[in-house]
This record gives sequence, structure tokens and C-alpha cells, in this order.
Amino acid sequence: MSKSNTFYDTVDQVVSYGIDKGILHLYTGNQPFDGPQLIVNGRDVINFGSCSYLGLEFDKRLKESAREAIEKYGTQFSESRAYVSLGLYNELENLLEQIFDAPCVITPTTTLGHIANIPVLVEDGDAVIMDQQVHNSVQTAVQLVKARGVHIELLRHNRVDLLETRIRELRHKHKKIWYMADGIYSMFGDCTPVDAIYSLMDKYAELYYYVDDAHGMSIHGKHGRGFVLSYHAIHPKMAMTTSLNKAFASGGGVLVYGNKEMARKVGTVGGPLLSSGPMQPSGLGAAIAAARIHLSREIILMQDELKDNIRFASLMLAQYKLPVISKPGGAIFFVGVSLPKLGHNLVRRMLDAGFYVNLGVFPTVPMKQTGIRFTITRLHSYREIESMIATLAEVFPIAMREENISLPEIYKAFKLPMPEDAALTQSVDTVIKQALQLKLVHYTTIGDIDRNEWNEIFEGKGTFDWDGLKLLEKVFEGNDLPEDNWDFDYLLVKDLNETVIAATFLTASLWKDDMLSPASVSKQIEARRVEEPYYLTSKVLCSGSLITEGEHLYINTGSSLWKDAVLLLFDKIYALQELHEASHIVLRDFHGMNEELDHLMVDNGFFRITMPDSYLIPSIPWNNAEEFYKTLSHNSRNQLRKRVLRNADLFTTEVITTSDWQEEIEYWYQLYNNVKSKSLELNTFALPFKLFSELAKNESWEILQLTLKNPVGQQETMPCCVVFSYRAKGAYIPIIIGLDYTCNLEYGIYRQALYQLVLQARKSGAGNIFLGFSAGIEKQKLGAVPVSTFAYMHSRDSYQMEVLSAVSVLAKTGH
Repeated sequence: MSKSNTFYDTVDQVVSYGIDKGILHLYTGNQPFDGPQLIVNGRDVINFGSCSYLGLEFDKRLKESAREAIEKYGTQFSESRAYVSLGLYNELENLLEQIFDAPCVITPTTTLGHIANIPVLVEDGDAVIMDQQVHNSVQTAVQLVKARGVHIELLRHNRVDLLETRIRELRHKHKKIWYMADGIYSMFGDCTPVDAIYSLMDKYAELYYYVDDAHGMSIHGKHGRGFVLSYHAIHPKMAMTTSLNKAFASGGGVLVYGNKEMARKVGTVGGPLLSSGPMQPSGLGAAIAAARIHLSREIILMQDELKDNIRFASLMLAQYKLPVISKPGGAIFFVGVSLPKLGHNLVRRMLDAGFYVNLGVFPTVPMKQTGIRFTITRLHSYREIESMIATLAEVFPIAMREENISLPEIYKAFKLPMPEDAALTQSVDTVIKQALQLKLVHYTTIGDIDRNEWNEIFEGKGTFDWDGLKLLEKVFEGNDLPEDNWDFDYLLVKDLNETVIAATFLTASLWKDDMLSPASVSKQIEARRVEEPYYLTSKVLCSGSLITEGEHLYINTGSSLWKDAVLLLFDKIYALQELHEASHIVLRDFHGMNEELDHLMVDNGFFRITMPDSYLIPSIPWNNAEEFYKTLSHNSRNQLRKRVLRNADLFTTEVITTSDWQEEIEYWYQLYNNVKSKSLELNTFALPFKLFSELAKNESWEILQLTLKNPVGQQETMPCCVVFSYRAKGAYIPIIIGLDYTCNLEYGIYRQALYQLVLQARKSGAGNIFLGFSAGIEKQKLGAVPVSTFAYMHSRDSYQMEVLSAVSVLAKTGH
């Protein structure tokens, strides 16, 4: 949601934290191995992270065939396939066509296969519908056709009903509709609904199926042709990509087609097949040996051995009553843990116990659906499998107690019912400890909180002191539009001495998902909102509100209990998310980095996002306009003279403390809407008129009004600018501005308003001025300093964000 944050910043934060914990970016030792027994970072471990499900990488026939190819042809054959290919390619493609009973094209990697395939198969008039969980390599290749203006959509995972609805709506606009999915999904191990998709292809001439069956290859189907083709011949309107780098154990990818023309065209013009390097001799040699095994009866025995291990693992998981999230279908298992902190704890404990398992964490899964992901191979023994699962079951409750997470919370995070016979492992010790030392108090109105207690914490930090919040509660209730009705929650955590250790207030309200997106993105989305006003909007539980700025979360870091207090807040905030049915939680605004707090946030399911800079005049060591002028830099003084002071005498400036003149307030609201309709930089819903009526009669607010003076003999002009500012203890906080743009360019009304409100802040006795987001250059000319600001976010459902990401790419490419 952030304007300056990128997806990669978030991933970097999450992965780097795992590296710091010693559970990611690990290395094996240099000792040889020929099975699941490894040395990782100096420790003997049994590897439960391999995707080589049949263990063919250690088969003597593959190794010998790879050696023989190197002896004959060297370590590489470095020519594009468009010119010359090794004869081994021809041999391998013939063998693969026997395996799949369909035309095939070999690529150096599966990802390059997608990049070769998708831009050729998907034509400009087509549409693409991607499953929400389709592999990243498919999504990467789809970016190439987005740039051509191809219509792209994201579909909720495995929702065939929604797919058919979209087919009906798109079929009259597009010649082909490509549905893109995985055969077996790489995290939760569930499968694409092949039968249903085949039925839809038969029903709708426009529907085509593009599927990546990397995790089903070799372990399913006749000759190991994969899960998708286990019970069906390849459909004429279908293209399948699969990997030779997992159970096939040789490297490379293979593209399988429903007709020869598809194969011919991609093989001729697919980008990586024109100009990229080929598979190297060793990989081709190993793949030929693997293909021969697949075409023999031996593959059936290998598949059966693996299936026996998978069944045994399933029985052990059921016996030990672990919260298994994965669905049967492949060799991938996923045990849910909910928050990353429990996942980190468990992976570390499993490593210490001699077992390597994967951490399934954001971005491959939602932040609060972290889990322990492990794979089963044919080479694992029953003893190794049982020992690993028994160890996981042993350390699971220990880690849960340490991280204060219960089994019901885990099932709830995955939206699954709690099994009746599951053992509850609520962290009693931690709960008792917190109950003895800390208590959390929850209010739903500021009126129930002592004014002095609240103001002692938050007065002067923004518009959210006691009186400011009382006004907001009055405004944002009982309105007609859903975006104008907010739920308020106030949380205070106190110790035994009634000292507040942590406090915040939260609002649950409707946000536009593109609030902090580039204006070009919001422009596209707003065009659709003409017909669908609530397109790409979400309920958000936010510390603070949409019209307050500042550090909304108070933490007394001088207390030894501050982390426990924050954890209590997290528990309550997650409960409030469920109560308000909010898709996202946003905790804002944070100024400056606290490493301990940052780690605490990540452990508990939040990721950091960078917000736009906020601007502050931190002190006012001057008494009048002349003294203020002297405090500015030489360049700023020049700008002030040229752009502001030369026009100052053309304006009448008024300060209005209260007004009940309806026509005047309506005109101010019109000026505000002028600004709102022009600015997509911070794209929010328009504020209700009710707010302006309340601000106009509240003595804590003052209204700065600018009017261009009339030339002699001309009729009186209307005000050209209005600024609503909150007068807090020691602070002056302008919040809302309205402008008449017809004369802004000529007279620099916005700059004049900034200058006048700085002078007015001094007259009101303020010690500093909070100037908020945006227009940073103009604010810095008046002595404001930028304050780096960020927030933390938790998303329960990433679907809307992924749709927004797709729109963002289209906006960047101009489509």
C-alpha cells in the first residue's frame, strides 16, 4: 500500500530476519553424500527439504550418463538452439514425447520455459486469468504480455465457480481466455481441479488451460507424466510446463502441448529458444537416462515406494495430532504455526535436533499463515520419517509456550475448525505472568477514559488528544455512507502501579486499497469506481485514523515490561481484527527505527512499509515575520520574496475561531472538494460535510481564510483558500486545505497559505508545527524538516493487494 515501499523491500526484511536467526541461506558441507543425510552449517541433519522426490539424483545410471555426455561433448555446448543443438536434444525430446504422448519442447529451466511460452501463446486480444497461488515463475512471464496491454486478472485460489463467471463475462470480448494454474501447489500441496477445468474447456470454446506441473512430475501418472495428466490425455486447448529439475533429477524444463502447431511456433519464436543458452551436455545426458527409467516398469515401483512413504508420513502426523494444513496430492506437507516467530523457533529447534525442514513464510504464504513445510522422498526410511515427526511434535508445545501461541489460534489463522481431540497447549505460564504484572484495558469511546490520563500520553503529539478524539467520534457515526462510519477502540496496558506501559487508539474503517499507490494507478482504478464505487476497497483496522498523523502507538521503553505490553496489544488487536472483519491491520506512524520493536513486529506477523515523509517545523525561535525571514536559508529567502512576499498585500487573511454560517461552511467544503478531486497522491474517500460543520464550531480548531482583495469598483470576491488547523498543547497542526484553483497558478495561493499558517502558528503560541505529508519542497522552503515515517502492516487476505499489484504494472506500461 505504500508509495515508496516495494515488494522487494518487504521480502528483504522478512528473509534477512530469517538469515539473522540462522535458518535461511544455509550451506551444506563439502563432504560427499548420497541420500537425505547432510551436513548443514557443520551439523549432521536429515534433509526434509528436497524436491527430488524419487531420489534419482543419486542413481548410478543418471550419473554415468552425465559423465559420458561430458566426455563426448565437453562441459558445455554454447550455441543458441535457433542455430545448432546437440544431438542429445533430439534424443531427449523423442523420449519425452513418448512419456507425455504429446509434442514437447525442452528449455534450460522451467522459468525460461514460461518466458518462451506465454508471450507466444497469449495473443494481444486474449485475456489471462491467473490463480492467486500460481507459481511466481508464471507470474513473472505474464508481466511480458501485460506490457502489450493483454487483459490480466487474478482469481481466488481454486474457485472454479468464480472462473466460470469470469469466462461468461469475458468470452464476448476476447478470442481466448487463458486460465493459468499449478498442478500441485508448492506450499500447501493442494491440487488444481483438473476435471472441472477440462469440463469448462469442453463447455466454452474460448477457455484455454496453462498449467505448471513441476511438483507432480515423475511421481504421478503413466510413465511419470505428472498429476495433471494422470487421468486425462492432454487437451487440444492446453499447454503444460513441467520441471526436469525436481523428481526427474536432471535439470531443465519441458513444454508439453495439446497440438503440434503450438510446439512448432514456441520452438521457433519463443524468446529464450532464440537467444538463450541451451541445456548443457551433463544435464541432457542425465535427463536421457531418467527418461528411459520413466519409460520402464521401474518408475511404477519407485512411485509406489514414494506413495508408501507419503502414506506413512500422513499416518504419523495424524497420530501426533499436529495441525496439518496441506492437502493430499503430492509429497509436500505443511504444518501450520500462524505467526513467523513460532516458525523461526521451530525450524531452529528442528535443526538443533538434526532435522532440516523449510520455513513457509511471507511472501509465499500470507504473513499469519506461516508454517513448517517439509517434503518426503523415496529415500527416506520409515524410521527417519517417524523420528522427524515425533521430534516436531515434541518441540511444538515447547515453542508454543515460549511464543505464547495456542493451538486454537493456529487453526483460526488458517480458517479451519479446531479438531475435537486436539490437545490444547495454551501458554498458561505466560498468561499468569502477564496477568500478575500487566493488565490491558479496552474502551470503545474516549469518554470512558480519564481526560488527564489520556492527554498526559498523547497531548501535543497530533489531533488525537482527548478533545480531538471526542470530535472524531461524533462525526464518524450514524452516517449514510459506509466509509463515513468508523469504529473506535482504545487500548491501554498498565503495570501493577497503574503506570501506562503501552497505549494506542484504533479505528476500523473502509480504505481505498490504492491509497498510497502512484497517481497513475489510482486514476485507472477511479475510472472503474464510476461504476463500482467500492472496487478495490478493504476494511482496515488502523492505529490512528485517516485524518490523524503522528505517533499513535505509545510505548514506555523504559519499562522492563514493554515487550510483554506490546504482545498484549497484539493479541487484542488481532481479536479486534476478527471482530471488525478487517482485511488488514496498519500500525502507524513510526519515526526512527527501533531494532527490537522491528523484530517483535516481524515475529508477530507484521511487515514494515515506508510511508511518505512527514514534515515538521520543530521549533519557532522567532516572534514575527521579519525574524522568521532571517531564520531561512539564502535560497529560501529568495524563493519567499519572489513567490510569496511580493503577492502578500494582495490577500486579506482572516482567522476564524468558530462559525455557524451554513453557506460559509458549504463554500469551504466546496474548496476542499476542489483539492480532493485533483489530488490522487493520497487517495482516500472524501471527508463528510458533517466533519466541516463540527470543526467550524469547535474552539480547539481555527480556520485560516485567504481572500484576494478587490480592485476598486469591482464586486466582492469569495475566499480562495481555507485551512483547518488544530491547536494542541504546544503544537499547531494544519489538517485540511481547500483551494480555488482558478487563481492558484497566478498568485501562488498554496504557498501564501503555508506562509500565513506558519505566522499564525506563532501567534497562537505553538512551539512546533506539524505540516503532514506531501508538498515537501514547498514546506522545506519555509524551514520544515522531513521526518522519515513508516508503518507496520498485517494482511489476513492478500488477494486485493495482488490485484492492485497487477493494476500497478499495467499503469506503468501505459495500458
